Amino acid sequence: MPSRHRRRLFAGTALALAALLSAFATVPANADETVSVPGGLIARYALDETRGSTAANSAPGSTIGAGVVEGTPQWDTVSGGFVFSGGPNGSGNAIRLPNDINRGLTSISVDFDVWISPEQMNYYMIYAIGNRAPSGAGERYLFGSGDSFHTVITPGGQSQEINIQPPGNPTLARGVWKHMTYTQTGTTGVLYEDGVERTRNTRVTTTPADLGSTVLNYLGRSVYAWDPSFQGKLRDFRIYDRALTATEVTTLSTDVLTEATTLDAAAIDLGDLSAVTQRLTLPVRGANATTITWATSNAAVVSAAGDVTRGAEGAAPASATLTATVERGGQMTQRTFLVTVSPRDDAADARQAVQAIAVPRLDDIRENITLPTRSGTATVSWASSMPDVIAVDGVVTRPANGAAPVAVTLTATARVGAATATRSFPATVIPAPPADETRAYLFPYFTGEGSPEDEKIRYAVSKGNNALDWVTVNDDEPVLESNLGEKGLRDPFVIRSHEGDRFYMLATDLNAYRTGLDGSQVFGSRYIEVWESTDLVTWSEQRHVLVSDAEAGNTWAPEAYYDERRGEYVVFWASNLYPSGSADVPRDPWSNYNRMMYATTRDFVTFSKPRVWIDEQQPGAGNGTIDSTVMAEDGWLYRFTVTESSNIPRVDRTKDLTSPITPSNNPWKGAQGSAWEPRQSAVGFGQTYTGTSGRSIFFDEGEGTSLFRPNTGDVNGDDGVYAFIDQAPYYGGDGYVPFKASSLAAGDWTIVQDRNLPRSARHGTVLPITVREYEAILERYQPDRLISAADVAVSTLPGVVPTLPETVSAVQGRGTASERDLGPTAVAWEGLDAASLTAGATVTVRGTLAGHGFVEARVDVRDVTVSVTSRCVARKVSLVTQVRNGEDAPVTVEVVTPAGARSLTVAPGARSSVASTTRMGSIAAGDAAVSVSPAGGGGTATTGTVAYAGRTC
Repeated sequence: MPSRHRRRLFAGTALALAALLSAFATVPANADETVSVPGGLIARYALDETRGSTAANSAPGSTIGAGVVEGTPQWDTVSGGFVFSGGPNGSGNAIRLPNDINRGLTSISVDFDVWISPEQMNYYMIYAIGNRAPSGAGERYLFGSGDSFHTVITPGGQSQEINIQPPGNPTLARGVWKHMTYTQTGTTGVLYEDGVERTRNTRVTTTPADLGSTVLNYLGRSVYAWDPSFQGKLRDFRIYDRALTATEVTTLSTDVLTEATTLDAAAIDLGDLSAVTQRLTLPVRGANATTITWATSNAAVVSAAGDVTRGAEGAAPASATLTATVERGGQMTQRTFLVTVSPRDDAADARQAVQAIAVPRLDDIRENITLPTRSGTATVSWASSMPDVIAVDGVVTRPANGAAPVAVTLTATARVGAATATRSFPATVIPAPPADETRAYLFPYFTGEGSPEDEKIRYAVSKGNNALDWVTVNDDEPVLESNLGEKGLRDPFVIRSHEGDRFYMLATDLNAYRTGLDGSQVFGSRYIEVWESTDLVTWSEQRHVLVSDAEAGNTWAPEAYYDERRGEYVVFWASNLYPSGSADVPRDPWSNYNRMMYATTRDFVTFSKPRVWIDEQQPGAGNGTIDSTVMAEDGWLYRFTVTESSNIPRVDRTKDLTSPITPSNNPWKGAQGSAWEPRQSAVGFGQTYTGTSGRSIFFDEGEGTSLFRPNTGDVNGDDGVYAFIDQAPYYGGDGYVPFKASSLAAGDWTIVQDRNLPRSARHGTVLPITVREYEAILERYQPDRLISAADVAVSTLPGVVPTLPETVSAVQGRGTASERDLGPTAVAWEGLDAASLTAGATVTVRGTLAGHGFVEARVDVRDVTVSVTSRCVARKVSLVTQVRNGEDAPVTVEVVTPAGARSLTVAPGARSSVASTTRMGSIAAGDAAVSVSPAGGGGTATTGTVAYAGRTC
């Protein structure tokens, strides 16, 4: 008779589960748990060893040898199995199986438990039976993978692959034990997950025997030399010489499912249930990919949704039993919880509610704040000691620049029934920042998905005030990385706050290097990553913020715009929205599409519920809209959005930012009723440029548009508007392409051919920054590149543009090991308007130093006014010099005219004049040389010229 085998739990797990199973009720997937799997087992690598480099084949009667560990062996003695380290290019440890393990197999079943590490790099193979060509490419192979979840067999190479893959390219969950089975007989291949059929392919024309001799058979390593190694765990790896039935597959999966449901039932923690006063949060998902449903013995006390009904004040406590049913793959474990609900105590509830209120950054208020109006079961009202500074609706009016910070006391009153409780919140409102024009640019970006380092945020800065010439900083290393969520950052967007002195950095929570881009749109992250800073250098702790509902499959490319009308930020992103929010309902991204979504916030801590902003299904399977960005011009708000059918931005505009586009009012399809006005399709299409690689590139696709206006004094001109558009490698480009238009309304976008952009920059933001911010970034991240010089001080007369020095003494990398004295360094000074040089004024002029530096000139305008007029005296021209001294000390003024030199001393606050004849009957218009110095000498003279008119007597 053929041998019969049952699956077994591993020792450590079995002991733990035995204790848990004694406490919880486990419901079997079928009535007979003892169903065994008949023969045909030719190899069983239980991987239950605890040491050594050999994985025994325990299949009775098998002639196939043991597996041999390559690399460092690591055995999991708790949950069982072998631990695979992972690593690039097949460098991780692996278990080599005997050659020709597929010999004679016209049918096959491959069955195993797998735990995929959350850190697993994408494009890996859990197991592989096949060969490798001299080029390093695989050939004649069979493999299984979790990203995406599929099995492949090929009689040749990649071009001949036969895929057994569920629709929508789903991934196998990471960080939990899963059961994977592949069966093949005749031309039918079936792929199972947790004992449930996920897909079948009835056109599998290659059998394992057709692969011929196989000499590269591994657990944990790909047949392709450049693929990463598997990172995770495997246990009980089996090969049968026949196709298992669905019932047999279910039986083999039972242990994994029992383990998952039992562990997740044990992990449920509802807190102290002896005196419940508020709604209970009942988990619906377990850590081991289980679903949790709830039932109640008395819905009048606590419902199956966790809603609590409390008795009247003075009544006795009431009790009910909640039952959790934890299920996965038909296997169920139940656990009960006795809940005692306390009667109402409005006064205590009000006190508890007011203590639970939290308002962020009260010690450093720089813009409108969110004052919550509910806390638990209480309604909350607010009072302010200075409502003209902080109003009760959270609207903030900051003190003027230079004033002292203002202390305000906010008082919250929580009300439950007739009971109230109050709490005071001290707050400090920071004065408005000084006005300071931007003179440089910052460019945060990520670099792709080809390595673990790509999906982190890097910085580039402009070379001075030049939007088209850039250099990376921090030695091209990241400045921000994610420690939360998917632990990958893409699409960084930085916005200067409405008030100007706080910055918010938003990024997509996505690690495409590990998970790829397809699966991340199905059950991808519903979070965005947020940081804040006041200087672009020192960033807050990362905030992992849930903004999307459960129906969302992804939350991509978040951006924000401050809506003046609403007094808050509108944050928008792209999400696929699926019919169900349940993780147990399969999702097909090809029958769905990305919508642009939005929520509102004042502080990037508290967000409104998400709403649909653009709902437009584009031609082609799975195509929608992504990557919106917004800029204002002449009262209009212009929005660039990428349409996925063409993968290129289009432009519309509105005066109502949050107005939605729906299928019924879509102006792009000729419908009426939308506040949006279409302006331009396919921005930049058809132009060519030379990429950073040196090749000629045709621009026909691009995403991740960043809009900005050039700074005053930009060396390329300070008119118009830029649109930097990312033509990523998967669009045939080399990265960002700069376009410029005379205005958003004109839309005359032209590629700027002469530019030097960061070579590897992908989807980021260009932000104009001040000199102070620019220098702070270089001082922190690339001090050896910063060029500095002492500021220049000059004085001048009213209306007289002074001559500024052509060079200054400059130093590069001051204070660093590579400090270098540059000596006299040329300065390109900005223009100075004579009209701004009024008496007594102080004007700052900025100059750009070669490379990476700025210098300032402080121009003090003397409060001394000198004028020279002409008149006729005895038919001769006479010149009259008049002086007004508005300063607090006497001055001596010397004037040289065609009539000669004259000097006069003028007391503080006084006026004086002197006349002199030229002895000429006619003079032409000219300039008189003027020198103003302290009376009595000892000070620096201020020189200039004063014009006089010509005259004929």
